[in-house]
Amino acid sequence: MSSKDKVVGMFSGGLDSLLAHRIMALEGFEVVGVHFYTGFNEDLGREIASGPRWKWTPSPQVAEAAGRLGVRLLPIDVSGDDYLEIISNPRYGHGSAANPCLDCRILLMKKAKEVMEAEGAALVFTGEVLGQRPMSQLRQSLDLVMKRSGLEGRLLRPLSARLLAPTIPEMEGTVNRENLFAFSGRSRKPQRELAARLDITEYPPSGGGCHLTDEGFGRKYDDLLAHLEGDAVTLRDMNSLKTGRHLRLSGGIKIILGRDERENAYLEELFEGRVWTFNACDAPGATAFVPGDPNRDEFPRIAAITARYGKARERDSVRVLARLGDEAIEFTVRPAKQEEIE
Repeated sequence: MSSKDKVVGMFSGGLDSLLAHRIMALEGFEVVGVHFYTGFNEDLGREIASGPRWKWTPSPQVAEAAGRLGVRLLPIDVSGDDYLEIISNPRYGHGSAANPCLDCRILLMKKAKEVMEAEGAALVFTGEVLGQRPMSQLRQSLDLVMKRSGLEGRLLRPLSARLLAPTIPEMEGTVNRENLFAFSGRSRKPQRELAARLDITEYPPSGGGCHLTDEGFGRKYDDLLAHLEGDAVTLRDMNSLKTGRHLRLSGGIKIILGRDERENAYLEELFEGRVWTFNACDAPGATAFVPGDPNRDEFPRIAAITARYGKARERDSVRVLARLGDEAIEFTVRPAKQEEIE
């Protein structure tokens, strides 16, 4: 094959992505699928179980989907400081939660462009559908991402291509525009019907994806920003929002409670012994992690909250141990009532 017979696709493993890759393969192209890890698009159960310093690899579901389509999968981790910067200071703003969708798409497309050039490929393609997502898939948003990523004329959306301006490969005849589609809007029915025609029977349900779009995550992120007092957001800060029960005392102290042994272990590894932890001494329960420099006058209150989220919550008194490094303080407290916490 000549270099123009290779194309690079954004491979998420979702239905739209699978369809786009199948379409390009049926057109006779050698397809390279790039699968990005941003730090916020992985199954949280898998990530929490692996710990905050896990060496990321694509999930078995993604790898198997690529294998069924005959796609060469290229995993790329972009979860470092560059991605943290676009979350903290997105040029085009956040969506309904903490999601910097346009800045994210531009970054990922720039990375895909680098792969396209390294592979000698003709174009980059995605499974995007015009009008499907309110922030990143409106016409002006699609055009903006193409321009800002440096992929003008080389970014193809096969599912909506006939509603968009033709790319250079379409105009040159490298891609047959008549074999592309004109999907638009939020309905998934056209995609499901096409999947049946293309013999794609295994795909995940719609929804999910990026955790930054979750409203609960967004509230935790807004709370974090409100209490940083001018400090920059760190990767540890962002990773701490992925799990646990988050409470903010009236004095500004943050408490993160692991909801099971897996979450406790994740948070313990994440904070590396650098924050105060609270544990009930006589019964299993949550570990409370207290970032920052908490006022010690609040320690009995934190201990009472810790006792509430354990097996001893119905007792009149519970011993709770607070620890930071070599320092340890024991409290005997009455477990807090739920209405107090609320």
